[in-house]
Amino acid sequence: MAKNNKNTEQQKQNQQNAEANKFDKIIKENILPSVVSLVNITLKLDIDQKNLLDIPEQIQTTIEREPDVLKLVNFPENTQNNFILHIEFQTYNNIEMHKRMMEYYAILHRKHNIPLLQFVIYVGVDKMDMKNKIQHSDISFRYNLFDMGKVNYDEFLDSDIPEVVMLGVLAGFGKENKEEAMEKIIEKMITLSQTLPRYKNTNAKEKFITQIRVLSKIKKLNHFISPILKKMALLFNIEEDEFYQEGVKKEREKANLEIEKTLERANLEKKLEKEKTILKVYVKGMKIHDIAESFDVSIQEVKKIIKNAK
Repeated sequence: MAKNNKNTEQQKQNQQNAEANKFDKIIKENILPSVVSLVNITLKLDIDQKNLLDIPEQIQTTIEREPDVLKLVNFPENTQNNFILHIEFQTYNNIEMHKRMMEYYAILHRKHNIPLLQFVIYVGVDKMDMKNKIQHSDISFRYNLFDMGKVNYDEFLDSDIPEVVMLGVLAGFGKENKEEAMEKIIEKMITLSQTLPRYKNTNAKEKFITQIRVLSKIKKLNHFISPILKKMALLFNIEEDEFYQEGVKKEREKANLEIEKTLERANLEKKLEKEKTILKVYVKGMKIHDIAESFDVSIQEVKKIIKNAK
């Protein structure tokens, strides 16, 4: 039993890791076009794209770390105000987060010798519950902890960048119906992916649909996706989407299975009724040979029916 529990826990952990890797991949792919909008919407930093510069994201020391977002906020005319913007996304409460962020700070500050502004943006379902500071006798450290659910999704919906619109899935919906909110997000995301010139002759629509499926799982909203896509099928030609096609195939298989089960039940009922009639005429004295001929069954079958009834 203990071994089975261990295997179950390992499988659960493997699944969580796989989902986390998918989420990390989406963040990496979409961060370039959305990072300025993201920090301005959620963190209210009012950063201009022209002030944002890339710096190497992988930190090589005795350990290896790869931050989710690592940018130099550069002010050419006032360089003493420069700082490194460091953002981590968390889909679950990490009890070691404060230690991990302090580790990042020490490594990055030593390497670049400028201040860091650090944020952990929590996008999970459970109530946010992480420490954001360390206070010892000889050291004091803190980072900024932000709950994405505190931002209303319509702030992302106002964007004309599909990668930003998509992030609305991770935000809060207030008192609004979740399915209706999801529908607005998906509709605008698809519209932008099909109308913006930079996405012409690309598979942007399919990519964004795949990504929003992953993001919606984090908030346990993924059950809304397929019904919404079906509703939009005529408008956006969603039939071409592989996930939509897969859903249609599964529904067709399910329908065929139901038809087969119905036919099986009907045939079984017909067979039982026939056997019941055969027993009735046998009890009334009809000979087995005559029964077999009248009901178009073999003599052996009639004998078997009579034997099973005894």
